[in-house]
Amino acid sequence: MLERIKFMKVNKTKQFDYTPRYYDARKERIQNMQKAYDEESDSTPTEQQARLREKMHSAWNIETNYTKQSRSANIRLIIILAALLLATYFILDYVDIFAAEVIDLENP
Repeated sequence: MLERIKFMKVNKTKQFDYTPRYYDARKERIQNMQKAYDEESDSTPTEQQARLREKMHSAWNIETNYTKQSRSANIRLIIILAALLLATYFILDYVDIFAAEVIDLENP
């Protein structure tokens, strides 16, 4: 008897605590810039020079990494194009040979 009651019982709807959030990328970027400038204003001139040197070095590294990546991408593109051209050449050559054989079979 209890099994029937349990089978007929309808569950209540569940309640969720959802609070929508708003993300403002501009506000976060401004806050990060303010933190960076506050840190710079609290440091000594030698620390500022060291930080500037580090920023310049990282910028140069980014540029060299970009040139290396673009060069490797260009080489990869050339290799892919060469492979496609070779595949096209062999396919068209095979079709030409096959067409010549078909023409020869038609003329006894």
